[in-house]
Amino acid sequence: MPFPEGVASVAVRYTITSPAGGGPGEGTLQLMPTVPAIRIPGADGVFTGGGTYHFADGQLLDSEGEQVRLLPTNVDGANPPVWAWLGIESVNGAQPRHFYFALDADAEDVDLGAVQQLAPDLTQYLAVPGESAYDAWRRAGNDGTEADFLASLVGPPGDIAAANDYTDEQLGQGLAAEVARADAAYDPAGAATAAQTAAVDTATADATTKANAARDAAIATAAQDATTKAGNAQTAAVTAAASAAAALYLPKALLTVDAFMSQPGTKVFGHRGAGMVCPEHTEVSYDYAIAHGIQAMELSVNVDSEGQLWCLHDLTLDRTTYNTGALNTYPSTGVAQRVLTNGRVLHGQGWTDQPMVPLRTMLDKYLGRVVLFLEPKGNDAVVPLQNLLTTSYPHAPASVIWKAHVGTSFTWPKNNGYRTWCYVDDASSDAVLDGKDSLVDYWGVSTSMSSARRQQIVARGKPVFSWPVYRRSQRAALEADGIVGLMSSDPVYVRGTTAQATVSRWDQQVKESGGTPMSDYTEAAALKFSETDGWVSINRSRGTYGLGRYCPIVPGAGGYRIQIEMKYDQLSGDLAVHGGLYLGKSSDDVYEFSTLNATPGYHLILRQNGVLRLYRHLTTQTGGVALGAGDIATDAVVAGQSMTLQVDVTPTTIEARRLGNAAWTTGPIADTTHRGGYFGLSNGSITDTAVRPFWRNLAITQL
Repeated sequence: MPFPEGVASVAVRYTITSPAGGGPGEGTLQLMPTVPAIRIPGADGVFTGGGTYHFADGQLLDSEGEQVRLLPTNVDGANPPVWAWLGIESVNGAQPRHFYFALDADAEDVDLGAVQQLAPDLTQYLAVPGESAYDAWRRAGNDGTEADFLASLVGPPGDIAAANDYTDEQLGQGLAAEVARADAAYDPAGAATAAQTAAVDTATADATTKANAARDAAIATAAQDATTKAGNAQTAAVTAAASAAAALYLPKALLTVDAFMSQPGTKVFGHRGAGMVCPEHTEVSYDYAIAHGIQAMELSVNVDSEGQLWCLHDLTLDRTTYNTGALNTYPSTGVAQRVLTNGRVLHGQGWTDQPMVPLRTMLDKYLGRVVLFLEPKGNDAVVPLQNLLTTSYPHAPASVIWKAHVGTSFTWPKNNGYRTWCYVDDASSDAVLDGKDSLVDYWGVSTSMSSARRQQIVARGKPVFSWPVYRRSQRAALEADGIVGLMSSDPVYVRGTTAQATVSRWDQQVKESGGTPMSDYTEAAALKFSETDGWVSINRSRGTYGLGRYCPIVPGAGGYRIQIEMKYDQLSGDLAVHGGLYLGKSSDDVYEFSTLNATPGYHLILRQNGVLRLYRHLTTQTGGVALGAGDIATDAVVAGQSMTLQVDVTPTTIEARRLGNAAWTTGPIADTTHRGGYFGLSNGSITDTAVRPFWRNLAITQL
């Protein structure tokens, strides 16, 4: 936790008893100040602090494994002077609870499980914003210390204290001087006494007059001061009450845009939730991304005929639901009760149809927990979105990025405190970007834009995000161009670097994270699931499908083995057509048989006449290079009959076989050319999808 330089901090622990059966409790403790910010004399900026920390065996540790340190609540000169810490305890096995506590600057290694807990009403303190009275006094041209300023508040000389001093002086030394003067001036007997009496009367009258004036001035000053303080107290009370009421809804933004962007490394955002893994812009899609640790996601917004905002990318329902027509022609009740998304088309029939989700549902659920990119897709959704945020979510600017195309206006979001992401067309000129620059915090470039142009936009000096990112190979290229944010419809896979599984579960009939078809959001390229027995296929001419969920393969000391079942339900008139696997690639970029590909690897084929072959494919030629002795004759394929293929890749050799006969093998071929860990399914030379291959029961083992 960062602290202003020179400000003390206190190390804290947390010791509690587990409700599950005694012994030390374990869980998380969220800590936050009860005021939005604390200003400390001599320190730049303000302190906001807070965070969520893990505790076990009495230790309370931050994300780097260091003991948590907190700002004391009694720092001298702090503004506000009185505040407290709020703790929200989430113990494994128990309901969360919250408590308030103070923390002394002189304390050492405090156990928060044993601190005195404060009543909630003691936490309602809030610093009054604006310039201090002392700063205004100095700005008006006055010189002096804060003590001089305080002295000036009690009124000019002549107040009660000054009057008393003056009276004492007149009745002492002043009176003696008057008597001496009278004695010297008048010779007649009794003259000195008369002068003395007159002097006393004069001094008394003068003192009384000045005392009364001082009293009146003091009373007036005190009354004015009391009125000012009462007004300030009322303002502070109203502000604190409003803050407390808002806190019931959202106590504190757990993740702000600025905090998220300050994190090291490339940022990965959920695109349409996780639209290539779950039905896009549905609650389950957002939940999937956030449950896997994605800290930022996009919410596209459109409006129905009654002004209700819904999470939807298109202006119409045609592409993503079973309905047709523009959303703004449907009433709210109709959308809520009758419109279901058709995610099964892209993601497999194992999915149940998902309802559309109102924007308010997602804001209530996730605003403040994660960073949200909000984009009104239709012009008629802009004002309703602005009104909703202003009236119901005034704290939204802390955690929302306003997303819009370069051709739209950014004036409203900037005037209302929002960060802005402006995504541009591949052909957008520098002049167009210059016209928007003052209203833009982050630029957006597409993955189809040339690398040179992306680098030019990065060179403008503002953070640049790219969309849509589906593959790890895209991530590598974008990072090389200086892109710092990736908007991905498969954010969990793109963010990762390791395999997520070694055995398939295609019997579930749902698309897996890491599945990379030849083109995204295209029904023809999507993986097809059979209704029974866990078979999958690619219903596209010469189609391929990357299996990123299982990549990169981690070999053992002796290498690795890929084993998979394969069948042809129908046979072609040309039994030389083939399908199989591609493997050994160092990248998850697209592969296609008999085509120039970006990265090399191997290609295993099984023709419908039973011939097994293994090829090495290059980036410089369309045809493969045959490995081994040549064609391996196996039994001719029987329609509908399952066959098992196996590939062993060792540090020095590669061998392919069809199980069922010891002779059906290429034998170990000495070849160390390609040892990349990415592979996938391939329709090979098949152009008639009726005779395409099917696969199931994939398993990867270390050798």
